[in-house]
Amino acid sequence: MKRFFLSQRLDVGHKYKIDGIEHNHLKNVLRLNEGDQIIVVCGDEFDYTAQIIQITKGDTTIVVQDKTPNISNPKSDVTVFQALVKSENMSLIVQKLTELGVTTFVPFLSEFITSKDKTNKFQKLQEISNQSIKQCKRSKPMNVSPVLSFKEVLTKLKDYDVIIFANECEKTRNLNELNLTKDNKIAIIIGSEGGFSSSEIESLINAKASSISLGKRILRAETASIGLTAVVMYLLGEWNYE
Repeated sequence: MKRFFLSQRLDVGHKYKIDGIEHNHLKNVLRLNEGDQIIVVCGDEFDYTAQIIQITKGDTTIVVQDKTPNISNPKSDVTVFQALVKSENMSLIVQKLTELGVTTFVPFLSEFITSKDKTNKFQKLQEISNQSIKQCKRSKPMNVSPVLSFKEVLTKLKDYDVIIFANECEKTRNLNELNLTKDNKIAIIIGSEGGFSSSEIESLINAKASSISLGKRILRAETASIGLTAVVMYLLGEWNYE
């Protein structure tokens, strides 16, 4: 069944309206009909089975018939702190990190930012995550934070058990040396295209962050973010079908 996202609480037996881009996708792209069944998610732990009872020009009315626990939500608590990059690259990062199972995404300002878009339209990024969960079958979107300063990021790191940052200057330490478990609250920190300054690296190390090498090749920021996160998720067992 096709999946749709509604940003409101859902209850079995109640009627709801789908409008906006979700209605357009249902009506004009998928060309669903009255009587068809769909899956609706709203950001909690459940998938809701619903039946379409009316389709008009402006919206679709559904009735929720049943709910089942979602099995695709991540079991691990992973936050990615990403220095701002170009808007299209940030959109790609948000989409792929949602698919990989990241719970929270925090864009931040760093010294060597090349992107001029310092507001970064975090509401648009949240919508990208909301849409991405339909493809990967999560019911809870990744939470996208407003843009923080580097100093604000340092303050938040005290809440994490394991802190990892990708450092192109690191020559020896890699992820094999970290003992990651699903019980850990994990922070992954990725710099911009210009990387981290020496003072930022020092501040991260002082905040108990582990400097991690991603090998001999210099990666684009979006490649580093997606690649490192994918490896961490594998080590946490998120790639296992359980």
